[in-house]
Amino acid sequence: VWWVGTRNTVVYGLMAFATPAIDQAAKHAGMGWAPVVGTPLILIGIFGIIGTLRSIFAAVFITRGCSRTLAHYSFDTFIPQVTKVDGAEATKGRPKNMTLTLHTADGHESPLMRINPLPRRGPWRNPWPEDIDNGLYIAGDPHFAVVGYVPSSGVFLFMQPEDWDGTADERRQADPERARRAADAEINQRIL
Repeated sequence: VWWVGTRNTVVYGLMAFATPAIDQAAKHAGMGWAPVVGTPLILIGIFGIIGTLRSIFAAVFITRGCSRTLAHYSFDTFIPQVTKVDGAEATKGRPKNMTLTLHTADGHESPLMRINPLPRRGPWRNPWPEDIDNGLYIAGDPHFAVVGYVPSSGVFLFMQPEDWDGTADERRQADPERARRAADAEINQRIL
């Protein structure tokens, strides 16, 4: 994520800030058509920088949540079945909020979880991590937050209950050890 973000920032920066100088040099060389080509490149560069910086910020935020969670929990639970729930509101065929329910081997079910995968997939690709239907490992407490790992695709997911306020009773009823561990991992508050 860091490498892609850095690379994209450099490419978009060159498009946004080097193109005007190239346009001026081309105009002086008698190529009056250069600004016609350069102006769209400048706009693409500016919007690309904004989008890349936004995605880097999101990646930092999610990575920080994953690292805090993994400092206090280990991947000790395998979830063999996942039920994907697409949000009703979608943009360009993609759900605004990707949500799922985790089903353990012994029949327990998590609350509906909102997820953010790292790395994110392009808008032209299926947003769900590849092979998530074959199961994933989780670390954390499903009523606070969990980090999921899809072994076949190498994708990490940060998940929290979609209805944070609706699951507040579960968090209040947690035993003191569970609540302390969640507080130490800083997942006792809404992150997503």
